[in-house]
Amino acid sequence: MRLTATQIRYLLAIHTLSDDGIVRSADIAGSLGVTKPSVHKMIIQLSKMDLITKEKYSVIRVTESGRFFAQQYFDSFSLIYGFLSKQLNLPQDTAEEGVLAILSSMETEKLKFISLQNHTGV
Repeated sequence: MRLTATQIRYLLAIHTLSDDGIVRSADIAGSLGVTKPSVHKMIIQLSKMDLITKEKYSVIRVTESGRFFAQQYFDSFSLIYGFLSKQLNLPQDTAEEGVLAILSSMETEKLKFISLQNHTGV
């Protein structure tokens, strides 16, 4: 499954915020510095992709599939971000935008490979 840079950004934020299992739209908006209507639109997109579920009272949960993809994106993000920020000395926002652009253009198999490399320490 290929996601856009914005979808990846939201999925990673939701995944990070969901330590206790649930996230609210206001939490996502605050974390990403976006409006609640923007969050609402993305929640609909990610729900249709079966990556999250939205329940009553703005409660959002990451699905099993969502956790799987979020972890792969997180692992890959960490590895590529480390290279761009530490090795190339790119500013944080530039490195983050670069990583999201790279990840959004990547096939699922390549994403799995990079995620695996991050876990094996290669």
